[in-house]
Amino acid sequence: MQKGLFQYAFILFCRSRTALTGVLILLVSGIAGLYLGSTFINRQQAMIRKAAAMQPETTRRNIQYFGKELGTLLYHNRYTMADQPGNWAAFSNGQRDINPYIMSVSMLGLQGQLYDTDLSNPVTLLYGNIDLAFVFIFLFPLVIIAFTYNLWSAEKESGVWRLLHPHAERPAGILLTKLLVRIVVVFAVAWLLLLIACLYLPLPADIRLLWVFLAVSSYLLFWFALSFFVTALGRSSDFNVATLIACWVGLNILAPALVNIIVSWKYPVPEALQTVVQQREGYHEKWDKDKQVTMTRFYQHYPQFRKYPFPQDAAFSWSWYYAMQQMGDDEAASGVAAMAAKLQQRQQFANNAALFLPGIQTTLRLNEIAGTDLQHHLDFQAALQQYHENIRLYFYPFIFKGSTVKDVDWNQFGITFFRKYSTEKCRQLLSVLLFTILLSCIAWRMLRRKLTTQ
Repeated sequence: MQKGLFQYAFILFCRSRTALTGVLILLVSGIAGLYLGSTFINRQQAMIRKAAAMQPETTRRNIQYFGKELGTLLYHNRYTMADQPGNWAAFSNGQRDINPYIMSVSMLGLQGQLYDTDLSNPVTLLYGNIDLAFVFIFLFPLVIIAFTYNLWSAEKESGVWRLLHPHAERPAGILLTKLLVRIVVVFAVAWLLLLIACLYLPLPADIRLLWVFLAVSSYLLFWFALSFFVTALGRSSDFNVATLIACWVGLNILAPALVNIIVSWKYPVPEALQTVVQQREGYHEKWDKDKQVTMTRFYQHYPQFRKYPFPQDAAFSWSWYYAMQQMGDDEAASGVAAMAAKLQQRQQFANNAALFLPGIQTTLRLNEIAGTDLQHHLDFQAALQQYHENIRLYFYPFIFKGSTVKDVDWNQFGITFFRKYSTEKCRQLLSVLLFTILLSCIAWRMLRRKLTTQ
């Protein structure tokens, strides 16, 4: 009986114009999001390949034009690190549209170069990028609302429920069957899009695929549970759709904006400007100080270079110049540490707030899996700082010894790629499942109580 009821409800639902339109919207938008997200990442990969090809050519040209003096050449020559996107980045672009993914540094002070980025069109940043993750987070809930808002109310408003209820052995089972049909249809579309993504991108069949599957499934179940809860209130279709749309706006638009406002207010980052100012002042003021003072502090930072002589009577020396650059970074170190701590606090606050906001939770976890979140960019910056330090430690001895350009292995530092992903906080997706279970249990009790009193 239940199997026949499910088949009848499934056929009836699939024949409706709402079902066909909703499924078509999800498929078209999902494939478009997959294509656009992949196109966005392909453009970045093309830029990275171009940067990798230009790195040795740029070094060769700098040697040609500035090769007479090593210090001058190192002043102009730059070394590149690229945040190489994985295939999952095309699934969820995250913050790759606002954070630089290619950064070039020279021997000069790092903090003055760390935040040099290309200018971006603010209108483009406002619109953002559409990817498959966007479709799952924003569009799937709207279709779920369209499928379920009148699950019970339409039957009551048309008078069918008044005739059906007295003769049904399990009235609640009828509503659950209709809900199950919609769950099956939506999940079939979702899993189909995931399969297409796995084949098109292509995506590796590893633990990340399992976490994405769990993240998407738990998020969709949450919206079905929320819709079931609103349906169980027994109100009109107009009330149901207005309530669910208000929930969608609140959870997916207002809540992220509010979290961003709170984060900016609670953890302001004035250290960003302060760091650049400290670095520049720390460097420029050294021109007016005794050279030995600068070199003494430099040797305190790098005692291994004390063995190299320093020409104190010289009007200018490249060893003293690059020591000034290093001291500028050292004097900005406190601001750098404070800013890094603030950014980590922002990330932690967002993760804590996401425990109560399924949309933010799912978005953060998808970005984390794809390696496109804020924490990934902070790790990229940390890797760039270590890369810059390695460059300095390699070239300092050549500068202090007065070596020529021919003494240096210029192939030592080509373009470096940063690759990293994490699933560390994916266990927080349990919060979405807990909300789903809680809403489902409350809705079921409400529905049973209302049906017994009719």
